[in-house]
Amino acid sequence: MALGNHQPFRRKRKPSIALAGAGYIAVVHALAADSAGAKVTAVASAGGKSARHLAGELDAKKVSPEALPAGADFLIVATPPAQHAELAVQGLQAGASVLVEKPLATTLAEADRIVSAAAAAAAAAAAGQSATSGGVLRCAENLLHSPVWAQAVTLRAGLGPLTHLSLRTLQPPPDWGHFAQPLSAGGVLFDLGPHALALALGLADEPVLAVSASLSSTRQDGADDSATAVLRFESGLRASIEISWVSEITVWEAQASSESGVLRIELIPEVLLEHNGDSVAIVLRHPQADATLEQFGYVDQLLDLISPDPNRPGQTAEQARTVLEIICAAYQSAGQKGTEVQLPFDGDRSLTPMQLWKG
Repeated sequence: MALGNHQPFRRKRKPSIALAGAGYIAVVHALAADSAGAKVTAVASAGGKSARHLAGELDAKKVSPEALPAGADFLIVATPPAQHAELAVQGLQAGASVLVEKPLATTLAEADRIVSAAAAAAAAAAAGQSATSGGVLRCAENLLHSPVWAQAVTLRAGLGPLTHLSLRTLQPPPDWGHFAQPLSAGGVLFDLGPHALALALGLADEPVLAVSASLSSTRQDGADDSATAVLRFESGLRASIEISWVSEITVWEAQASSESGVLRIELIPEVLLEHNGDSVAIVLRHPQADATLEQFGYVDQLLDLISPDPNRPGQTAEQARTVLEIICAAYQSAGQKGTEVQLPFDGDRSLTPMQLWKG
């Protein structure tokens, strides 16, 4: 059949992703990228050996961290937190949209730098001053993109003002990647805390006025591996949060209740949602994807980042900085024998959470 003057068929180009980091979480993002219809085109890591291996597995190129985003549309920063600020700003200034793993940074000063760079990149893109469609930065709080959270938010709207809010994130100590090395910025509250805090803020749906906390450590480096915190919200609601790396079992759960109902979310050991004691069916939005990646929001996290919608969902740089402010206030509280610390945080923004705790 003659084609005449018809234009030849052109395959739509997949969005390209560069990975900063080549450890466990970078592999998770690479698997999610495939399900999201994106292509990892470049991988970089500090040592280079792990990046070379992962790049080979993904048919991508191994590049130096300084070369990122290496022409990719999107940069995922999945390195230890100390490198987050430098790489995130580098990606934004190169015109890429950026997804930064939690916690956003090691200090609030670094977080401020990321927020300023994200605002500048977004403003340039909105004004048409950027040659790319980049300029978006999101923090990788994957749980906010999960199917169970999407349904929980809908049910939460019917509860009205909360009278109780509690969250637990308990698991054995991590033994991979930088966790096996001495931790200097913070321990379990710094690393796992952002997950629980993101859900707490979403469920409460009101500002946090103050936080008090208690931390303890069994690690040789002195980093906290057990933490309890109480958030005091504007309405007077107090949320209790328990975070641990010394639990024999793994439990990730949240419970919110009001005078009109109770909502319970469980993520581990199994994903479930209960409303007033009744189980709620959780509908997978992408059943063709790996079930674990889908249930924990990794697929939609990338789809939301890739979306051309300027109001795409996800944790913004400002919201991630708020989470870090709560964490810093909690560490300072623990260093002051549990004294309540007011928010917004007005302490030294150049100090890491560990420094705020131990001086």
